[in-house]
Amino acid sequence: MYTVLVPVDAEEARVTAQVEAVLDLPKAADSIQVELLHVQSELEFADSDEGVQIGKINSDLDAEAIDDLAETVSLAADELTAAGVDTTVHSATGNPAAAIVDIAEQFDVDELVVGARRQSPVGKVLFGSVAQSVILDTDRPVKVVPA
Repeated sequence: MYTVLVPVDAEEARVTAQVEAVLDLPKAADSIQVELLHVQSELEFADSDEGVQIGKINSDLDAEAIDDLAETVSLAADELTAAGVDTTVHSATGNPAAAIVDIAEQFDVDELVVGARRQSPVGKVLFGSVAQSVILDTDRPVKVVPA
């Protein structure tokens, strides 16, 4: 089975483009396993009273746990499942690029489908890009989907 890692954020247009890119792969419903990943940065928990383990990966989440993540995670999981694609949802906390690369290695994925926002060259230099970091830090094929 061909395994694809799809790291999603809270931007619906980007996630929709990523889902479409996966569904455009040959025989998507028959031979692809999607590992859907949502990474929350440490800053999102700054005001939280919950105990948070930075760098922890939560795998094979149930429907209730998925509902606690960004709405786009449910959107992507529902669309992929409705199309007949085997989908497993994971969440992690920490540096998004590092978590994506770690999960790709852990699950030995064949390809990553990463969404990218449009940035000016100056914006890329000043703020960086998760997609750019993933491309530079992994040895696996990365399909970058602009939205």
